[in-house]
Amino acid sequence: MQQQQQNYPYTQAVKAAAAQHAHAISVVRAPAYSQGQKFKRAVSLSLSYAVMHPLDTLKTRMQVPGGSGIAWKAVFTRETVRLLGQGFLVSSIGAGLQGGARFSFYELTKSYLLPPTSRFQTGHNPPQHPWWLPTLSPIPATAISAIIGDLASSVIKVPREVVTSRMQTGYYIGAPNVPAGGINGGYVFRAVLRDEGVRGLFRGFWSTTARDCPFMVILFTTYENFKAYHTRNMVTQITSDPNYVASSPVEVKIPPMTSTLFGGISGFLAGYFTTPMDVIRTRIMTFKKAAGVKGATQEINMTNISREMYHQAVAQAMKSSGQSNVVFRSMRFGQSVYSAFFVGAIPRSMWWFCVCSIFFSTYEIMKQKLMPLDYEPTVKSSSVVAN
Repeated sequence: MQQQQQNYPYTQAVKAAAAQHAHAISVVRAPAYSQGQKFKRAVSLSLSYAVMHPLDTLKTRMQVPGGSGIAWKAVFTRETVRLLGQGFLVSSIGAGLQGGARFSFYELTKSYLLPPTSRFQTGHNPPQHPWWLPTLSPIPATAISAIIGDLASSVIKVPREVVTSRMQTGYYIGAPNVPAGGINGGYVFRAVLRDEGVRGLFRGFWSTTARDCPFMVILFTTYENFKAYHTRNMVTQITSDPNYVASSPVEVKIPPMTSTLFGGISGFLAGYFTTPMDVIRTRIMTFKKAAGVKGATQEINMTNISREMYHQAVAQAMKSSGQSNVVFRSMRFGQSVYSAFFVGAIPRSMWWFCVCSIFFSTYEIMKQKLMPLDYEPTVKSSSVVAN
C-alpha cells in the first residue's frame, strides 16, 4: 500500500489538502468586524484620503464661489494653491476613525442580516439570530448595512467635514485672534464651538446623510457585485480543472489590480450620482462665504439652499438665452441647472475613483497579509489524515 501511494504523488497532495481542511474545521472564523478588520479598513481609508486630499480641496472650492457653475477663475488662483494642503491632518486622521466606525457597524449589521451560512467564511459558530430580524439576500443586506454603517460614522464624519471644508475654503481668513502659526484644525474647531456651539459641528448633518446613504448603497452594492462576478468566474475555472478534488476548500482571492479597478469604478459611479447633495452640503457648511451673495437665503437648510441654486440657474439661463427659440432655451435651461447642481462632479468622481481604488486594493492586500489576526483557534486538531 505504501509503495502504491509513492507511485501516485497526487495522492499525497490530496491528503495534505485534506489535512489542512481538517485543521480549518477546528478553527472558528472570527467576525468580519474583528479588531484586525477595523484596523485594516481604518488604515486603508486614512491612506486614501491623505493621498487624494488636494483634489478634494479643489472640488470643494469649485462648489462655493456663488452658484454660477464652474467658476474657473475663482478656483484656479494662488489662494487655491496655498490652501491645497489645508485640513490634511484633520481629514486623514478623521477618515481613519470614521472608517473604523463605519465598517464595524457595516459588517456587524450584515452578519445579522445574511443567512447563517453566509455570515462567516469558515467555522460553525455564527451569532444567534434575533427572531425579529429578517434574513435577506446579499444585495439588500449590503445596502441596509451600508446605510447603518454610514449613519453610525456620521458622529465623526460630519464634524471632520465641517472643520476640513472651512479650512479648505479659507472660511476664517481675516478673522480676529488668529494664532501666530496660522489657521489650523484646532483653531477652527474652537471657533466653531465658540460661535455656534456643539450644533455648529453638526451643521449639514442631514444633507451629509442624504448624500452618503445613497452613495454607500451604490458603492458597496456595485463593488460586492463585481466581487461576486469575479468569484463565480474563478470558482468555475477551479472546479473545471481535472485535478480538482471536490472535498477540498475553494478559496478565491481578489488580485490587487482587480480590486483597484472594481473599487475605482464603484467609487466613480457613486461619487458622480451623489454630486448634487454634495454641492448642497458644501454650501450649508460654508454658508458664511455665500452670505454676501445677492439674494442668498438666510435660513440654512437643504430646501432653501437647493431652491436658491435652482433660481440662480434659471436666471442665468434666461439671461444667456435671450430671444432664442424654444428649443435652444430649453437646452440652455437644462445645461444651467445641471451646471449648478453638478458643479465639481468630475473632480469629485475622479477623487472617489482614486480613493476607492486605493482603499479597496489596500484593504484586500492587508486582509490577505494579516488574515491570521482574524482567526481564533478554539480546539486543536486532535487528528490528521493517516499516512
